[in-house]
Amino acid sequence: MEKLEKPSKSSIKSSHPDTLFSRLFSSESGQFRPFGLVLVVLVSLACFLPGLTTIPPMDRDETRFAQASKQMVTSGDYITPRFQQDLRAKKPIGIYWMQSVAANIFGKDDISSYRVPSLIGGLVVVIVTTIFARMILPRREAIFAGLFMATSLLVVVESHLAKTDAMLAAFIVIQQLALWKIHKLDSCGHYVSGKYALLFWGALGASLLIKGPIGVIIAAATIAMMILASKNGGWQNPNWRNLNWKWVFALKPILGLTILTAMVLPWVLMVSSATDGAFLSLAVKGDFISKLQSGQESHGAPPLTYLAIVIITFWPGSLFLARAAAVVYRRWREADIIFLLSWLVPFWIMLELTPTKLPHYNLPVFAALAMLASLGVGAKLPEPKPSSPSPESSPKTIIIRGSRYIKSPTFSRLIIQIWEWGFIAVGPLFGIVAIYAATFADGSRASASLALLSGCGVSLAAYWWQKSGKTASLILMLGGAVLFHIIMLGSVLPSLSSIKLAPRIAAEVATITPPPTLITTAGYHEPSLVFALGTETLLFSPSDAAFFLAEADDGLALIERRSDAEFRAKANAIGLEVVSIRTVTGFNISRGQDMTIYFYRRKQ
Repeated sequence: MEKLEKPSKSSIKSSHPDTLFSRLFSSESGQFRPFGLVLVVLVSLACFLPGLTTIPPMDRDETRFAQASKQMVTSGDYITPRFQQDLRAKKPIGIYWMQSVAANIFGKDDISSYRVPSLIGGLVVVIVTTIFARMILPRREAIFAGLFMATSLLVVVESHLAKTDAMLAAFIVIQQLALWKIHKLDSCGHYVSGKYALLFWGALGASLLIKGPIGVIIAAATIAMMILASKNGGWQNPNWRNLNWKWVFALKPILGLTILTAMVLPWVLMVSSATDGAFLSLAVKGDFISKLQSGQESHGAPPLTYLAIVIITFWPGSLFLARAAAVVYRRWREADIIFLLSWLVPFWIMLELTPTKLPHYNLPVFAALAMLASLGVGAKLPEPKPSSPSPESSPKTIIIRGSRYIKSPTFSRLIIQIWEWGFIAVGPLFGIVAIYAATFADGSRASASLALLSGCGVSLAAYWWQKSGKTASLILMLGGAVLFHIIMLGSVLPSLSSIKLAPRIAAEVATITPPPTLITTAGYHEPSLVFALGTETLLFSPSDAAFFLAEADDGLALIERRSDAEFRAKANAIGLEVVSIRTVTGFNISRGQDMTIYFYRRKQ
């Protein structure tokens, strides 16, 4: 990146003395000392790698993506993603290509192969966020922004799942970095190199191929907000002709349209030809528009849901959000803060107003959230204000001109304290959830107990910081969060044998002699079972499963307990004698139900 001139008075300034974190960066240029970036990467790997190969395939989205990519590898059709025989028109082709490449390298039968792109995406998000933060923030805040992303619960989870979201967030943070750089150079009167426009449009095109128009929406909203907030007009000046919008030409829109067309159009034409236009119709009408109209697939939630859960999804960095909000309120006119708010706020509002909600939908703006949150690391609580006169002296009184007054907390101080005490409650809550899961899903309660201790340790360190403001407490807090992620993902979740229903079924099927030539299942149709048993697995009703077993030599029917009576009744009606040869019990996390699966073969 080109070196910028020294920031103006509107740039974000540090109000904190140099600390241990300051020494992780060089003093003047804004470039990293190697150890600073290495530290962030090591923390990321410590959080992202545990459990990557041992956590079972998670229903439903992860295994749908993985199975569609697996079918690409086995069929050689790299144009049209399918789940069994159905079009998988939920997302564009990008993530399927990436997962297919990983499967060809690491093996197509292991779920961890399909998680590699998400792992890479998570690492890119953390690294680029840290580099971006160092360009606009002081040294200490920059390293904390990177660490917040590395330890964020949502980032850690998405880096473990074979889905689109971690890689999408990676391309969007690159896109936004390029957009900021272009605006910064142009506003300072510097020449804007075409390499920044190439980076911006290339990342935007990649995001289109990963998850459709999300990157476009974020870029357009950021540009619009930056124009409205420009110094020559916007909110301060009702004369719209004074808006500073000409910097947009530095993006080189003609070049951008050429890049987007070259990246996206070939696949669009090929998939349209292969499916007679059905793929794009399903993708636009059946997925994107339906999410805007209603809560799709029972994922509806009221407005402000994302604000309510950010204390959990952005944990442990969420501790600093309330103080950061107070800082941003005082400094929102500064250019770099305006950029971060333009990235964060419009998209967040759009998500809050959209009926369909899932916790990971706001991940593309978490990098901006992390940089803003880092402003709260050194911020102090607002001072109490003097209230009514007090006749007595006490720790809650102050003396003004010889008179005693009671110290009354301001509204902002009260809100911040409520938020931080809420954060302190989250750590033990996570631990209690771990204990509950280990108890009722046949997991390791010893590991869950360690998770509880580490969660409580995070809260204790946060309490210490709240009282003392010492950097050592923050180091302990982040260290406790890393330990919590390692224990939960590396030990607790892999130990939950009850949720490993599909892998356990597949292991039992492998022991059957003679092996079944074809398998059907009724009552348990989760994608993980198809991934575990193979693309040819038949998802039937109980009655159809009985007809199948009557016709299929060496066939196997997997019947869930709730479908067993109907299956047996139909078998009796058609004169089919069946025998149960295996039984597997477990827990279906998608439906929240205990499951008992009976293995039936035709009686010889």
